[in-house]
Amino acid sequence: MEKASEITPALIEKLVHTFYGRIQKDSLLGPIFAREIRDWDEHLPKMVAFWSSITLKTRSYSGRPVPAHANLQGLTTAHFDHWLELFEKTAGDIFTEEPALEFIRRAHQIANSLKMAIDTQRGLLPGMDGALCA
Repeated sequence: MEKASEITPALIEKLVHTFYGRIQKDSLLGPIFAREIRDWDEHLPKMVAFWSSITLKTRSYSGRPVPAHANLQGLTTAHFDHWLELFEKTAGDIFTEEPALEFIRRAHQIANSLKMAIDTQRGLLPGMDGALCA
């Protein structure tokens, strides 16, 4: 399969659907997402809009991702690391290096923001036992 050298709406949709297809089959992350996502047909277009807003500045996403994730129970650094690993592989499978790195950079920023929000929700500071952020 030839990798794409530019980010387009159709390729964002491909990235999102491929990534979350992998998530659903994953032994570590699949059960968490199965518990939280009731309707994938509703969730996937939101994620396409989210990534389109971030990478193409479409302003098509109007959700609030931090509150949606801050109350998730049982998340550990291992979950975030594995999420990033799957995302990096998916981006690298679809895009050439430059656009893949754009997605990967953004994914790391998002993961760090979510980890900080979850730590705050748990009343933890970076470096404390149980904190997701070092």
